[in-house]
Amino acid sequence: MLNDVWLKIAQFFGTLNGENVKRESYVHTPEYEMALKAWKETEQEWEEFLEKLPAEEQEKAEEMKECLEDFASAQEKRAYIQGYADCVQVLYHMGLLKENEGLKWAEKLNVR
Repeated sequence: MLNDVWLKIAQFFGTLNGENVKRESYVHTPEYEMALKAWKETEQEWEEFLEKLPAEEQEKAEEMKECLEDFASAQEKRAYIQGYADCVQVLYHMGLLKENEGLKWAEKLNVR
């Protein structure tokens, strides 16, 4: 039963975290839109560039690109979670949420 609850929460957060980009509340920043447009304009050029490289260098370039994409994805997920944490703290400092014995704020924990 408890695992079912956490599974539903994970699915809900997954839906909010960019999986459903067609939903009405999805945020489209100008910076993201410009970066996406720039990538779409250079994607074909990237593919042509790769084709000119020897096979070994093509593989290395693709590995480096995947590493960069993984890093960008991790940054995005971290920022997404940080946004939730910041929102909860704002609500707490506004007096809309109360701290209880079972809940400790991250800034009060000694996490290493």
